[in-house]
Amino acid sequence: MSVYALIPLLPFAAALALALFGTRLEGKGHRLVIPAIAASFLLSIGAFLDVSANGAIEIHLYRLLESGRLEIDAGLFLDRLTVVVLLLVTGVSTIVQVYAARYMVGDARHSRFFALTALFTGAMTVLVMSSNLLLTFMFWEVMGLCSYLLISHYAERPAAAQAATKVFLVNAVADLGLFLGIILIFTTFETLSIPEILAQARSGTEIPTSTVTLLTLCIFVGAMGKSAQVPTHAWLPLAMEAPTPVSALIHAATMVNAGPFLLVRLSPVIVLSGPAMAVIACVGAVTALFAALVSLTQTDVKRTLAYSTISQLGFMTFLCGVGAFVAAIFHLLAHGFFKAFFFLSTGNALAGTHRRLGLAEEETDGSASGLFAWALVLSALPPLVVFSGAYQGLWLSQGFGAASAALWVVGLGTVFATAMVLFRAFTTVFRHGVSGVGPGGRVAPAPFSPRHLVGIAVMAGFAIALLLVVWRWFADFLSTAVGGMPVQQSVGPSSWVLVPLAVAGLGWVVAYARRDRGSSRPVPAWQKRLYVFFLNRGYFEEMYEVFIARPTLAAARWMWQRIDRGIIDRLVESTGALSLGVARGLGAIDIAVDHQVTSVGTGSVGIARWLGRIIDTAAISRTVDSLGRSVDASGYAARRIEPRTLQHSLLVVVLTLIAALGFFYWIAR
Repeated sequence: MSVYALIPLLPFAAALALALFGTRLEGKGHRLVIPAIAASFLLSIGAFLDVSANGAIEIHLYRLLESGRLEIDAGLFLDRLTVVVLLLVTGVSTIVQVYAARYMVGDARHSRFFALTALFTGAMTVLVMSSNLLLTFMFWEVMGLCSYLLISHYAERPAAAQAATKVFLVNAVADLGLFLGIILIFTTFETLSIPEILAQARSGTEIPTSTVTLLTLCIFVGAMGKSAQVPTHAWLPLAMEAPTPVSALIHAATMVNAGPFLLVRLSPVIVLSGPAMAVIACVGAVTALFAALVSLTQTDVKRTLAYSTISQLGFMTFLCGVGAFVAAIFHLLAHGFFKAFFFLSTGNALAGTHRRLGLAEEETDGSASGLFAWALVLSALPPLVVFSGAYQGLWLSQGFGAASAALWVVGLGTVFATAMVLFRAFTTVFRHGVSGVGPGGRVAPAPFSPRHLVGIAVMAGFAIALLLVVWRWFADFLSTAVGGMPVQQSVGPSSWVLVPLAVAGLGWVVAYARRDRGSSRPVPAWQKRLYVFFLNRGYFEEMYEVFIARPTLAAARWMWQRIDRGIIDRLVESTGALSLGVARGLGAIDIAVDHQVTSVGTGSVGIARWLGRIIDTAAISRTVDSLGRSVDASGYAARRIEPRTLQHSLLVVVLTLIAALGFFYWIAR
């Protein structure tokens, strides 16, 4: 067995140890989990270097299932796509576990929390490394279970318990589509081995378009649920009921990344169906724009970040729909590391002040100009990531105007909204000029010092330079592992990147201009209605309540009253009553038969007594006795006349023989 099998096994071992000995290790679970996941990260680096130098690695562990044509091996498959995503999963998970070690101090369920986060990370690593789709689906479901248990960590709060239930139900319904898609893949390719499926898809095997479209859409339904795409997006903001480290895990390292990864993993199959890719692109575009606009109206900073994540996931899905799978993974990595940093920073700020966006914006003053400048730098990151270099081919390669227009509208709209969201969210988390004791006696964060600004600016500059320099290498590295359109090799930003950069700047300017909520400028009615629409998140939750939850409950209530109680229960009760009536009738018959049998028995006894007394005793016995006496008398008489000499005996014999001879002679004649 390869040493790389330890990448998922180490987190699983830590989770198992805490599950068995958690009471003894209460308050010390992080000492077991952090080294385990950090070791997985180091092994992931080793796997990355190994795959880069020697190519893909397949690790066979054991035969999991064998039934007829179906053979499932529990194995791992490490190619270039796998190792780059592993770096994100294990790297961010390690940072989150270190952060959680301090965040969860004194928590009543400390060991349980770290056991579940270790299991969560291990499940995601197996999902990324799995060599067959059945194993992928198994740990896809394990992640759903872990999310349910972690979101309900504070189960004493009704909101947390309800949120966990809703998250689990939405994902369970979507996972049904993934399960059907896996069945269709097996019937189409006659295998569930991922390397074999990819090889058949790349070989040009003739597969009906309708079949590929159906299985691709089924797979996409599962990806929609895990990655919170419209209309299954409502669960992700509910996940904010979990502790902040869990939110960082879900948004940056695990769970939501599973959807884009699965689409890219099966990209050679997906590109065989144009209609399915169009559906994927449309859903991603709608999600990206809608969630970005919703995030602009939210006043809770964690909910703002949640819808920002949904928007970026929609953009990744959109990129998969147009065939830019390398771009989707590049954006996935950049977003994962950035969002982990943002969530953990938000957790620190909320732990200190428990403030919301609206309050923060009211108290922000001109002394925060350095932070405003940093928000502008961050707003420029999406254009540099999405529009520069090889991304340019995505926006310019469409053969007809409608597609190009749609791409530009989605891309620029998302950039504009992202710029505004980052401005508002960043200036909320890293406010300047507020210190000392906040409302309710809580300690507010310390003033923002120039060295903080310098440090963040250095990180931003390094990130931008890294994104621009690394892109060409990344495109060359990953292109062979995915399907889709070929990546152009242009590295530097062209003049086209000025357009999205200008849009990002415009978003920043609008956000800066609207920071003052005390303006008395009249607002048009249509803007108010639009604002209320996005403030209420498009009324999706209300529509689910009206069109799904209530009808389902009403149907269940009707079925309980009419079907269960009105038909089934009555049928059972009627059957019971009928059975009881039949039993009583049979009982009466039995009693009557018993009486008749008893009467017959009594009569039989009387007859037997009469026969014994009259026939047996009076007739038969007397007759037998008289015959016996007669025989005795005859015997005595014969004995008296019995010959006493030999001569007499011989005479009797001779006479007997003469009589016999005469008898036979008479018969013979």
